[in-house]
Amino acid sequence: MKKSIFTIIISMVVLVGMIISLFIAYKDIGSVFAAKFILYYLIFLVLFIIYIVTVTIINFRKLNKKDKRKRFFFIIISFILISCCNFIFYYVKEPSEINFYNIVLTPAFISFIFVLADLPFSTKKRNIIELTDLSEDLHL
Repeated sequence: MKKSIFTIIISMVVLVGMIISLFIAYKDIGSVFAAKFILYYLIFLVLFIIYIVTVTIINFRKLNKKDKRKRFFFIIISFILISCCNFIFYYVKEPSEINFYNIVLTPAFISFIFVLADLPFSTKKRNIIELTDLSEDLHL
């Protein structure tokens, strides 16, 4: 799969904006420009998250059945393992802190992010792959 240059550039802009925002917060800069920068950065960050989710869904739909099935099973396996580790950790640490969020929701989000994290940065050229597969089948 090829890398999506646009997504990589936007990700770098998000990283630079985060560094500048953390610098502004750390130095306690109280100017109007700093406040506007942080406000516009937060709006940009929300739009970036919407873009990443959309591109991930689109690229997931482009995958073939075998890749989808493999990712789905890996999500289930990693979810079960992380949930078990969380349960054991909270059971040993403090049994009174065991709740639904710590045992189920956090591992679910971590599993999805871990398995689907490469999809926004990749593009798949269907026609080129199909033609190369066809030429290999015909021994050209």
